[in-house]
Amino acid sequence: MREFRPLVRPSVFRVVLAVVLPFFVLIPMSALAVLALGISQASYTIAGGALVVRSGELFSRDRTVRLADVTEARPVTLHGGRRTAGTALPGFCAGRFSYPDLGAVWQVTDCGARGLLVRAPTEVRPIVLSPPDAADFAARIRAGAETVVTLPPPDLGPLRVLFFVLAPLSIIGILMLSALLLMGPGRMVYLVGDGALEVRTIFGRKRWPTAGARAKEHTPSRLWRMAGSAVPGYYTGIFRESGETTRVYATDLGRALLFEGAQRIIVSPQDRAGMLRALEEEGVTVERQTT
Repeated sequence: MREFRPLVRPSVFRVVLAVVLPFFVLIPMSALAVLALGISQASYTIAGGALVVRSGELFSRDRTVRLADVTEARPVTLHGGRRTAGTALPGFCAGRFSYPDLGAVWQVTDCGARGLLVRAPTEVRPIVLSPPDAADFAARIRAGAETVVTLPPPDLGPLRVLFFVLAPLSIIGILMLSALLLMGPGRMVYLVGDGALEVRTIFGRKRWPTAGARAKEHTPSRLWRMAGSAVPGYYTGIFRESGETTRVYATDLGRALLFEGAQRIIVSPQDRAGMLRALEEEGVTVERQTT
């Protein structure tokens, strides 16, 4: 079989895109991993003359308030809360929230309607907790009675299932796309012979019979991508062109060939004249431009 290759031009855009794109997957996947795997049980501890609040989040620091600095500890009803920064999962709300009647607070709660408000001048925002008995816990704060309250663990089952399914698929997909952008143009090749046109790309090959087909030099009109890649210097996949569904395997749309047989194919060999001769030898009707 005769081999023809497309013209491969260096592209800074493709390289930058291949390097930057993975971050758009890795960053949200990392955040999802922190939520799915990095949250343990939250707790409130009164000991050593201080109240220690642990959210159980991987990167969240503990809050420690000296009992002597507490100016208010009272049960409150939580309604109309709005998260401004932090985590809000079923049964677990931690971070900065805002309430119509309480204003801005920092909280670690079970997201329920009953809470305990703790104020201290050392804290920029009031702290909201959700012990089982808010009145009793407030009394223990005032008395300095040693106490440990551990909240029920949040239900992370669905989130973990989502992470273990979505993360591998997303990472594999973005790595394949980066490989496609970096190595795809150099791995593309067109083969003519044995009664067929064959196109090989980095991830596979396609083959179409030449019998009864037509071919000509062609400058595509606007391409509408339906599936595949469409970046400068590398077009592969299924497109709409001239109102017809077309498979495109090209690096330079200004120097293309149109092959019309069992399917409509656009390729861009560096040696267009040579590839047209090879196709003609395989029984393809070649339409040559007249000057």
